Amino acid sequence: MLSPVTLAAVSLLALAAPPMSPSSLAAPTPPAMPRAPAALLDEIPATLDWEVKPTEAEAGPGVVQFSLGFHTPQHASMMSLDVALADLDGLTAAQLAASGQPASFVLHRDAGAFRCSGVAGQGRGVGTCVFAASPGFANALAQRGVGAPDPVQQFQLALHDIGFAYLDELKRQGYATPGSDDLVLAGTHGAGMRQLIAMDAAGYLFGEIKTLVRVRDHGVSALYIEALGDLGYKRLPADQLVRLRDHGVSATYVAQLRDHGYSGLGVEDLVRLRDHGVGAGFVAELQTLGYEGLSSADLARLRDHGVSAGFIRTANRGGQRLSPEDLIRLRDTGGRE
Repeated sequence: MLSPVTLAAVSLLALAAPPMSPSSLAAPTPPAMPRAPAALLDEIPATLDWEVKPTEAEAGPGVVQFSLGFHTPQHASMMSLDVALADLDGLTAAQLAASGQPASFVLHRDAGAFRCSGVAGQGRGVGTCVFAASPGFANALAQRGVGAPDPVQQFQLALHDIGFAYLDELKRQGYATPGSDDLVLAGTHGAGMRQLIAMDAAGYLFGEIKTLVRVRDHGVSALYIEALGDLGYKRLPADQLVRLRDHGVSATYVAQLRDHGYSGLGVEDLVRLRDHGVGAGFVAELQTLGYEGLSSADLARLRDHGVSAGFIRTANRGGQRLSPEDLIRLRDTGGRE
């Protein structure tokens, strides 16, 4: 049967498109499967599904959203990105604007080309592609010291647009010369050219692809780095960036603590507070009760032992001011609000 992507687009175009056989629209594909890591791919798919549709207005004129994916008995993958219509060589704006007609185009990559056909109209298009490897690509990589990729790796590099420009950018930024496995890792984990340039703009040159991929996998974006930098956390090592992100320490959280007098905290202090559920609201409540300047360890212990603002008010009734240690001891021995 037709894949879900193909079926949806055929439904949109059926009334306007000229009569065409189902095989001219898309090759039969199995039902969608859970996505598997593309790095585990062991064969080049015979065909891929493509779809074109309008993108967001801010993407600019002449830009479309292009999706390309495949299904095999073991793997499924689908990726979408905004591309200039001119990059889909042979597909025109007039074809997309028409009521529905056959369409064919080529998406060129350094590692090879995706030759695509299908139908287009009413601002959308759908169909299938076949991959044709570039015969000189493997040798070109070998000459650059990367090592020749195998055919499946070459397909993956084409799919994720990892080519000569990416290698040139790695060299410009002083990264170690990667192997073909490293390049595939970068592509399949979303650490391509956009990520590489964004990290450079944020002041980070990680030196090796594996670190670039690691921070990407853990959700450390250039925006996150810049936001932390604005709060005084500049040039943090990759391990600390990952640790903060893994423990849910957002720039907003850091800013809220700063606004309540906790600026310049170390990475481990921030992680401790976040892990123990110490938020700005809890800090503010303690401060209204006269507990200012407490250490991060005291804040975490009070929170861990269930010492709330209400409990402190009850414990301090009569004008006394128990220490954090006394409050914890009282709470642990059965004191109630």
